[in-house]
Amino acid sequence: MTLATPPLDMAPEHLRTTFDVLTDLLDEFDTTVDAGSVRAGMVHQRNRVARQLADLRGSDGPAIGVPVVFTPAECASVMSVQGQPVVPLITAGAAATGGLASAQVEMPPGHRAFAHVHHHTDVGVLLLHGAAITLWWHPVTGEVHEVHQTPGQHLHIPAGVPHAAINPYGVSVVAAEFRNNPVFTSDTERLYDLDAVVVDLLGHHFGRLRP
Repeated sequence: MTLATPPLDMAPEHLRTTFDVLTDLLDEFDTTVDAGSVRAGMVHQRNRVARQLADLRGSDGPAIGVPVVFTPAECASVMSVQGQPVVPLITAGAAATGGLASAQVEMPPGHRAFAHVHHHTDVGVLLLHGAAITLWWHPVTGEVHEVHQTPGQHLHIPAGVPHAAINPYGVSVVAAEFRNNPVFTSDTERLYDLDAVVVDLLGHHFGRLRP
């Protein structure tokens, strides 16, 4: 399979569409088929499109190859697919990145994220303030597990592992999240069938912690 490379003068929105289409194709890719080289080629092409997105950033974007500092308070917040307000920082279109994205994530007391999965993206979470619990489901057995995280700890969630964060505590959570994907808000699928478990476990912990 040969995937056409968008011309360098293509408008950024077209490149974003191309990136999203490639991501959707990867999500639908049948991993049971012996065509690993085809999928690898699709991943490579998606990364090339992401680099072109960075090249075609807005006039106020950083120059290629120049380090940039992002201040969360000065950047726009968006509502993520998993139902959490996030502030994308390092991401294609704002930084000259080809394989890394970051954002600041906040979670008020009693809040939960929707269950979701990143099929092709690893996630790293550095907790800065508060305490959080990440629920995750074994990709094979479907069994739910919990990971408790406190400030200064780094959490790694491998690609393909369903998960959801909850905050049953009385203090807001602030975390820095990193992904090995140049567009922070891409490659996220909600898992509606698991949301009831998230609600139940949040209620269980919240009730247990109340005085």
